[in-house]
Amino acid sequence: TAQLARLEETLANKGFIMPVSSLRAEGWNLEKPEVLALMEKLRAAGKPLGEYVNGRFYRGVVTGLNDAFVIDGPMRERLIAEDPKSKELIKPWLRGRDIKKWKSEWAGLYVIFVPWHFPLHNDPSVQGASEKAEKAFQHQYPAVYKYLLNFRDQLSKRNVDETGIRYEWYALQRCAATYYKEFEEPKIIWGNMATSPKFAFDRDDYYISAPANLLPASDTYLVGLLNSSICNWLIAFLAAVRGGNFLEFKPMYVEQLPVFPATASQKAPIIERVNKILAAPDSPDVPRLEAEIDKLVYALYGLTQEEIEIVEGRR
Repeated sequence: TAQLARLEETLANKGFIMPVSSLRAEGWNLEKPEVLALMEKLRAAGKPLGEYVNGRFYRGVVTGLNDAFVIDGPMRERLIAEDPKSKELIKPWLRGRDIKKWKSEWAGLYVIFVPWHFPLHNDPSVQGASEKAEKAFQHQYPAVYKYLLNFRDQLSKRNVDETGIRYEWYALQRCAATYYKEFEEPKIIWGNMATSPKFAFDRDDYYISAPANLLPASDTYLVGLLNSSICNWLIAFLAAVRGGNFLEFKPMYVEQLPVFPATASQKAPIIERVNKILAAPDSPDVPRLEAEIDKLVYALYGLTQEEIEIVEGRR
């Protein structure tokens, strides 16, 4: 009887009616009607991010052996001193853990960026591991080649189906071959796992490590939306949840976030505040600016006070 009473009390306090129409074949969430209605309202108010950016989501680089390709400042200086051309291959490097909300915290690391078939990587006739490419690499970049020789045995064992067959032992395992130039353009970057949105805007040409992601974009309006409370609320429903309440911020989830098609005048106050945060991400003014961005974003999507309370977890 006591258990039945507790069950009835729980149902009275937390139970709700789930409309059959909400149980769609393509998927559904077991949520209160007001939550489902808000999700639909947000989706209807914007265009999925994937469509908004024409699907331009990219994954970071997979070295296959960080011990070989990821170096610190002193090693960079040593390689450049030995051969000044080495500088062409050494890029500033961010790991997923270095990417925070709004900003990145560079750890002083670099990646030796060597694409497949380098330096003949733009020659379409080179399809597999190429001795000709290796000889050209050794001749044109002797210091880097000599350095990587120290890791040849380990590099050759990375992937027996590919290393030495599809690409040379000295090349990166996944070098972002079709989009690596995007690393040196303005972009939005984020790590693969987080408990809340942590999107940063990069103008410093960082190369990033997989599984972190990037979106080529110079529109800081998007950064404001992605770091907003609305995004924080929505991603909790969209993304897979891992241990410790970490969410997977994979493109397959992030691309579903609805982007309001704001006019230039609607974007302006959001961009103004985002730029202030980007200019001083450690300023004590950041919480206030974030709250102001949230209010502007709520207005764009036409949220009522009750809906704002749902988003902010107060209802």
